[in-house]
Amino acid sequence: MTTTREDNRARGPLDRFSTLLSTICVRWIPDPWVIVVLLTIVAGAASFLLTPGGLGLDKAETLVRGWGDGFWDLLQFGMQMALMLLSGYVVASSPPVRRGLIWVADREAGPKRTVATVALTSMILMWIHWGIGLIAAGILVRYYAARNTKADYRLLVAAAYLGMAGTFHAGLSSSAGLLVATPGHFAEEYFGIIPMSQTVFSPFNLALVAITIVAWTITAVVLQPSPQDTVSAPEEVRAQIVSEFESEREAQREAATEVPRTPAEIIENSRWINGTIGVLGLAYIVLYFGSLEGGILQGLTLNSVNFIFLFLGILMHGTPKALLTAAQTGGSFVWGVLLQFPFYAGILGMLVASGLSERLASWFQAIANEHTYPLFIYWYSGIVNFFVPSGGSKFAIEAPYIGEAAQALNVPLDLTVVAYIWGDMSTNALQPFWALPLLALCGLSFRHIMGFLVIFALVTCTIGTAAFILAPLFF
Repeated sequence: MTTTREDNRARGPLDRFSTLLSTICVRWIPDPWVIVVLLTIVAGAASFLLTPGGLGLDKAETLVRGWGDGFWDLLQFGMQMALMLLSGYVVASSPPVRRGLIWVADREAGPKRTVATVALTSMILMWIHWGIGLIAAGILVRYYAARNTKADYRLLVAAAYLGMAGTFHAGLSSSAGLLVATPGHFAEEYFGIIPMSQTVFSPFNLALVAITIVAWTITAVVLQPSPQDTVSAPEEVRAQIVSEFESEREAQREAATEVPRTPAEIIENSRWINGTIGVLGLAYIVLYFGSLEGGILQGLTLNSVNFIFLFLGILMHGTPKALLTAAQTGGSFVWGVLLQFPFYAGILGMLVASGLSERLASWFQAIANEHTYPLFIYWYSGIVNFFVPSGGSKFAIEAPYIGEAAQALNVPLDLTVVAYIWGDMSTNALQPFWALPLLALCGLSFRHIMGFLVIFALVTCTIGTAAFILAPLFF
């Protein structure tokens, strides 16, 4: 982004604080795989030094065996997370979604309405599916930039990120919420099976989602600068976006006029392949939910949600060629999950084998009580998330001891999960990891949007703290 008048003026305390946080994140927090290796070392050292049994070779062997034996325990969960990311991208990049975003962008009616539209699109779509929302909100910002919007470009990009920091983990694609609803999940020993009706669709969670959406939409509108202080998209970024859109349209025109020549090309461009398998998938979904005695909410699990969005993506892309092109691009985002999850499983194996998870649970019991535990988990999850920005993999480490402590303190397990998921989101506004695809899409760096995100974080943490002080009254 080019240097502007706003970058050169004397900065206020909030600007300086946000710049400091952004610098810390970008300069000092490494790639998540490096973090998981460092966590492995820290967890191993803590398990060796802070648990009974002396400091001999036998204990070291137990830890190494626990790490190696647990390495593959999250294969199913890792695959489920990878499919969630892939299916979300496939749906978000489909022609129907793009046409919908173009329709929205064509109805711009002033900068404040534009900012509110992007914020609502991000938060609502990410509540439905975080993979869809993250990509779709970024595409919408690009459409606005191509139309030379009068809204502040930095604020638009920050608004596109809001769903990742305030609604995604409390929605349909909630990794922790769906996990504990899935029979046979790895944390069943500590949490049992908790249906989504008691977590994501609990009145408390839905009310908190609604309050957050309203509060953040109002905040986004208020933060829109005056016309003389508004920063537009850098000309080079806007030119690149317009060029990419023109290239896409040209490719679509060529694809529309291209005549398949070989039998393989005819099949790959045929709609009956996707249509047939898509109808089969929809038929299964109808039969699956129709056979449930406890209603639709009882059947929402990681597997059923992935199944729904995967087959929606198949149908929305129309042809095998279009689907495979989208899946190939979406697959490039999955490598981090596949590489990291075995290492998180190894950490979990060490914690359990050494007994450190039980010791951590006892420490939590000593610090909190049944009334303060939800607030404690909210802030604990948020602080850890700042350094380990992955709600699903982080839950793999934390589940044993936060579940044990909740049972010992007689805190409802569904409330514990809800506190965890809101805490996990609370510091995403201050963490650049999940913003990186969006920033790359929009041509900005994290420091350009950090000042706005600090304000959003202050708003949501205030709401969250008040909510989890009162939460025990509602469970």
